[in-house]
Parts: sequence; structure tokens; C-alpha cells
Amino acid sequence: MLQSRVQIGPRKRPPLHFLPLGGCGEIGMNLSLYGYGDEWIAIDCGMMLRQDLPDSPLQVPDVGCLTPLGIQPRALILTHGHEDHIGAAAWLWPHWGCPIYATPLAAGLLRAKFLERGLAVDAIRIVAPGDALESGPFALRYLPLTHSIPESCALLLTTPHHRVLHTGDWKLDPEPLIGSPVDQRLYASLAPVDLLVGDSTNATLPGWSRSEGDVARALERAIGACTGRVIVSCFASNLARVLAVGRAAARCGRRISLMGRSMERMVRTARDLGYLEDLPQLVPVRDLGYLPAEEVLIIATGSQGEPRAALSRLAQGRHPDLELQAGDTVIFSAKAIPGNERLIERLQLALKRLDVGVLEETRHPELHASGHPAQDELRTFYGWTKPRRLLPVHGERRHQEAHQRLAESCGIDAPLAPDNGDLIRVERTTLSVER
Repeated sequence: MLQSRVQIGPRKRPPLHFLPLGGCGEIGMNLSLYGYGDEWIAIDCGMMLRQDLPDSPLQVPDVGCLTPLGIQPRALILTHGHEDHIGAAAWLWPHWGCPIYATPLAAGLLRAKFLERGLAVDAIRIVAPGDALESGPFALRYLPLTHSIPESCALLLTTPHHRVLHTGDWKLDPEPLIGSPVDQRLYASLAPVDLLVGDSTNATLPGWSRSEGDVARALERAIGACTGRVIVSCFASNLARVLAVGRAAARCGRRISLMGRSMERMVRTARDLGYLEDLPQLVPVRDLGYLPAEEVLIIATGSQGEPRAALSRLAQGRHPDLELQAGDTVIFSAKAIPGNERLIERLQLALKRLDVGVLEETRHPELHASGHPAQDELRTFYGWTKPRRLLPVHGERRHQEAHQRLAESCGIDAPLAPDNGDLIRVERTTLSVER
């Protein structure tokens, strides 16, 4: 009896898919999904930080396409604790009900949000920078990177046929104040990676971003030159900046107070985790009236002109515990998020009408440092990791296109600048948008 021989070819590899639903063509609201076969994971789940959008104060990614595509994330992985990376989770996670993985600080901040909305926190699972985990066909490793909040991490995603580095937000800061500088050997050990999905925010800017250590020294000089009360407004999550301001206040003979619920919550959560141990003792806002003006420094929320934030209430004379006076100084230690410029300008004009001095980032760039990499940092990092291909995310279109050009100048293939909603098929040698 004759037997036929059937030659069976190599089994076809399942493609990797990348689906951004936020953070492409815009600053903020980051949400990315990766699929391999029928399994999907989500990375980050942020809200928009712009204050100029009409009607709704809450802007979260549109996930309406997931159900028609049959996508149900089996895990939500958070890279760090900024609002544009975790702020929408309390609204969108109930649709998924999957485990959430986060570093201790991000997990603590997310727990507070879940409890406010009456959500169970059992799904939130803590991982430490450097840890590895698995979710279906994905193996993931948290890799520490410096940013403007502690415990920021890139993610190395591995499937049976792909190695992807998803950077999250990062910079190369030699003096980050909190935490250690980036470990070059760690990232060089990953080279080459098949695909890098990377932060584009400062891809238009030459050189290097400023170090937090340099900002700390500039703040101390500025605060030392002030005579009345000083109010420093920065993002509550920028704990290195909060620490720098606190240290500068102590050296200039000033007592510090926090103003704004998000600032108080962030500092409390950070202290519970062992951060900010050398932040000077805080004075309750209600007790500031007993101190001479030259001994007062307030760290306040509201750098983006948010109408309900502490700084706007001070500018409008609506704060219940404090009234600004001529000779006081407000320092804006934060950059304007695109879209917030008009509200910030209105806030600063209101402060000037009170004869309050205003030091802001455009005229005093030394008082702020971005948490994102400029062009020389990108080149240096890519020299370590040697990505074969790049997808530029986290930025407006001009940032993404500048990132493409920079990558290509480094010999990295960067054929696409994704839009939110693009379903990108990652093959061995090609990237393509599925229609």
C-alpha cells in the first residue's frame, strides 16, 4: 500500500497588532493596546489635561471600537502615575474588569480614585520596577526610566516572535533628585529591539532636557530674591519639584504649606511610600496668617489655569484661608500644556492686577524642566537600544513627524506616524495600517 507524503510548510506566525486609542496627535489621554492572536493587553489609561475643551471637564479615550473588533483586554498595565496615564482608568476599567498592574506609587494613586467612585480595588496589583509578569502570550518586564514622577518605567513586551520596547514617558536626567539616573547597561543589554514605541513630546527640540537638579538650584536663587510671600505652582505629581521647592524654602528661611487637594493627596501618598522624607514640616494653610510674609512659601496646584484650582481661587480673592497682597510672588514651575495657554494668560493677568509678581516659564525657562527627551537624548537612547523600527506616539502630529525624521537619521525604519484608532499590523519586516 502506497502512502502519499504531504509536505507541511512552516506554521504562519500570528501578527502583532498595535492599537492606539489616545496620545497620538495629541498631548495626554494615553491608551495603547497590543494584540497577539486573539489576546490583548492595554497599556496606560489616561485623561486629557487640557482645560479649554467645551462642555465636559472630563475627557477620556473613546473605546467604542473595541467591542466591534472583539477586543477585551485581559490586563491593564500602567507605566507611571501621571493623570494622562492613569486618570481615565476609574471610568474605563469597569468595562473590562481585568487585573491592573502598577508600581506602588501609581497603585496608591489609583486606589484613591477607585475608592472615590465606589469601585473595588482588588484588581490593582503592585509590581516593582524591574519586575517581570506574564499575561497570556505576553511576557512583560518593568524597566526603570527617569521622569518627573518616581517609579516611571518602560515596558519590554515579548511574544514568541516579537520584542517591543514601549517607553512610556522618560528623560535622561543625571540628577533626578528622587531615584537613580537611567542605567545605560540595562538598556544596552536589550539591543537590538524589534520595535520601539516611543515618547515624541520633545522630538522637535534640539539638545537635552534640563535636569531637575539644575531647576532646584534656580528655584532657590529665585525664592531667595523674593521679599513677600512666595507661591510656587507646579504639577502635584512632580514630586522632585515639590521636594526641590521644599528644600529651597528651608534654605531661604521660609515655612512651607500645601494648597490644593491633589497636591495634598500626592504628598501624603508619596510619604506613605517613603518618598519626601526630608521635605520640611508642613504648616496648615489656615495658620499662614500668623507668619510674617517673608517666612511663607506655598506649593499650590493650578499651573494650567484650572478655574477651580487653588491658584485661580487666590487670584480671584475666593480662597477661604488666604488673600494675596502686593509684593507677593507667584512662580509658575510648569510648562503650558497645548490648549491651556489662554487660561494661563488670564490667570497671570489677574495676579498682576493684584500687584503680585509673576515668574513664568517662557521668560524664566530655568525654573522648569520637561520630563520628556529632547533630540540628543533620543539619539543617545536609541544608540543604546538599537531599535530596528519605531512608532512615534505621545505627541501632536508635528512631534510625531519630527520623531520619524530623527529616527530615520539614526538608521531606524519609521514609516508610520499613528493616529488614534489606527490598527497597525506588525510583521517581521513591515508595519502597515489595516483598513
